[in-house]
Amino acid sequence: MKFNEKLDFLMDITRTTNSALGHRVKLDPSYISRLRRGQRNAVKDEGIIRSMAEYFARRFTADYQMKALAERLEKGTDLSDEGARSLYIAKWLADEKSQEIRAIGGFLESLNRMGSEFSVAPSSQGKAGQMETERDIPDDDISVYIGPEGKRRAAVMFLQEVIEQDNPRTLLLYSDEATDWMTQDQQFSGRWAELMKQVLGKGNRVRIIHTVSRDLDEMLRATHQWMPLYMTGLIEPYYYPRKRDGIFRQTLFVAPGVSAVISSSVGSSVESAPNLLVRRKDVLASYEIQFNQYLAQCRPLMQILMDRDRDSHLNMLAGFESHDANSLIRSESLSFLTMPENIFLNISERAGAPDSALARYRSQRTATFKDNLRTSFFGEIIPEFPPEDVADGKVKVSFSDMMYGHPVYYTAEEYIQHLENILHLMDKCENFHVKLVGGISDINYMLYVKENHGAIVSKTSAPYVVLYVNETNMTAAFWDFLSDMSGISGYTDFDRSEESERLRRYIDRIKKAASY
Repeated sequence: MKFNEKLDFLMDITRTTNSALGHRVKLDPSYISRLRRGQRNAVKDEGIIRSMAEYFARRFTADYQMKALAERLEKGTDLSDEGARSLYIAKWLADEKSQEIRAIGGFLESLNRMGSEFSVAPSSQGKAGQMETERDIPDDDISVYIGPEGKRRAAVMFLQEVIEQDNPRTLLLYSDEATDWMTQDQQFSGRWAELMKQVLGKGNRVRIIHTVSRDLDEMLRATHQWMPLYMTGLIEPYYYPRKRDGIFRQTLFVAPGVSAVISSSVGSSVESAPNLLVRRKDVLASYEIQFNQYLAQCRPLMQILMDRDRDSHLNMLAGFESHDANSLIRSESLSFLTMPENIFLNISERAGAPDSALARYRSQRTATFKDNLRTSFFGEIIPEFPPEDVADGKVKVSFSDMMYGHPVYYTAEEYIQHLENILHLMDKCENFHVKLVGGISDINYMLYVKENHGAIVSKTSAPYVVLYVNETNMTAAFWDFLSDMSGISGYTDFDRSEESERLRRYIDRIKKAASY
């Protein structure tokens, strides 16, 4: 059950009105109504969830209510005590957030491991064994194939015919049908990926409308599945921002002037659904118009930049940071925003890139950062590296691979000075906070989130890729991931004095290790 379904159940079974619950948790009744209908994201504030749970726990008084609740919680849950009942309800309501956090963690870990093995050139195994079959594309204007196997067959013929074309074009892809037809058959998944490589290898582009109404885990799996293709720079991802009921679903794959795969189904019932392989030119033109009409109501899902797009990345970051909003950042080591100017100049010189453009970019970012600190919270989550690693110069400058074209490492003195500057900012600025996090393995990504605005996910080792996401649900999930990673429930829970003292002790340990 999703959060809105859980909330609706609790309110129905306890006969709670929107006004009554809104008064208890200090939310507008109309907002409660939208939460119940799924028109607003799941509540993330643990204080509100706790207040809701306490309210509902008191209203479970009848046996039928207890039985109905027990059926939805873990088996063996004892609901006889009101206090325990409140805790169970709160955990149940927050479970969706926990699942999202795990999904984000899995996505980032898979991104972290992604190597440079992907190429749009077809692999040498692409025509081996059962991965290939004889070309059997029909000459009929419209052919019909039934069920998931039929969709797989139609999709293969669709891609094969695109590959045969002499002139590249832009493929138009959309589907909100269940994805089992593609993901459950591993052999087919491999074949689909190989054919897509060949499609892109011939210079074709892809314009795809993703379905963000799927659960976050499925959405992230789809994003990861497409990531190697995103990294070609030939994919344009979009999403439809409004809620759909998901009853009638459709697949619309169009290669203008070549062929299309069209299907529709009810809910997740696809076993008997017909899949049409269309080659008739006037019908193809109609489907192309239909896709573009839908696309006109969509928004870009993410902006994708590669290592060759350094200037575009710097401009994107500057635009992102111009928005005054609460922020959390987690990078490989320490962020550029808090780096003292003398250290920046030393590192740039040592990297062989005393780049005036990069210096201007840093100056602009730093000025915006200081302006935003006057009104908004900024939290930096930094790893607590072993002091010996810092002393031995093993800590990499965040994003140095992409900025300078190769990794650059801090000297012990530079790292200490950077930490001392962070400590100075903590003492000087009430809105700036740091959370030291130990026991984290090496990461090759940066995650930077502005609450209710967007997130930047950067893979900082080759092959480099930067994703700028501003879809609401994904932004909220990235924010929750960083909040959970730091062991806090939100930016109001940072303990300034405790973290300042931890940072001072950490600096002292590094100085001792470096005989500084």
